Amino acid sequence: MVERIGISYANCYLLSGEGGSILIDTCNYKDGPKILERIKDKNVKLILLTHGHFDHVSSAKYLAKRLNVPIAMSEKDVPIIGRGEESALLGPAPIGRVVSFFSKFVLKKSTYSVFEPNVLLEDGQELSEYGVKAHVVELPGHTKGSVGVLTDDRDIIVGDAMFNIFRPTGSRIFEDEETMRQSVQKIKKSGATTIYVGHGKPIKNV
Repeated sequence: MVERIGISYANCYLLSGEGGSILIDTCNYKDGPKILERIKDKNVKLILLTHGHFDHVSSAKYLAKRLNVPIAMSEKDVPIIGRGEESALLGPAPIGRVVSFFSKFVLKKSTYSVFEPNVLLEDGQELSEYGVKAHVVELPGHTKGSVGVLTDDRDIIVGDAMFNIFRPTGSRIFEDEETMRQSVQKIKKSGATTIYVGHGKPIKNV
C-alpha cells in the first residue's frame, strides 16, 4: 500500500507491506517532525531516497536517527549530498530555467545535516527484507542516480523522473534530457497502474 504524505511542495511516500514499511523521500529539514508524527507507529524499516536533491533528502538524517533505520540511495547521487548552492537544479526547458533560478535562492537558506547512506541501491534490487514486495528501478536523467520503486501491486514511485504539475510530463529539470526521456518510457512500459511523482498528484490509469 502506498500512502502519499503531502506536507510539502515535494511529496514523500510510505510504502507498507505485511512485514514493515519504507519511507520514500523525506522533503525539507523543517518537515522532519511532521513526517515523524505521521509514520512513527508504522514499523518503518528503511528510508529510501529517489535522488539526492535537497527537497527530497533534507530530513533523512533527522528521521533515520529517530527511527533507528538505515538510509538507502544510489551511489551515483551520493556526491550531490551537501553540495549546497552547487547542487541547484538544472533546467534547459523554459519552466526548468525558472525552477533552476529560484532554487539557487532556496539553497542559500537551506540547511540540513549531511549524511552517508547505509545502503547503496542497484537496479532490480529486491526490498523484501524491509517488509514490502517491491524492487528498485533505475530512472536516470533528472539526476544520474535517480531511482524508483515498483511494487508487486503495480504501483511505481518515481521521485522526479516525472512531474504532474498542471499535467503529467517527464521531468522539466534534468542533467541529461535524452536519458530522462528514456526513463519516462521505462516507467510507461513498467506495467504500473499508478505513478506516484515527486511533485504533484499521482497519475492513475497509466
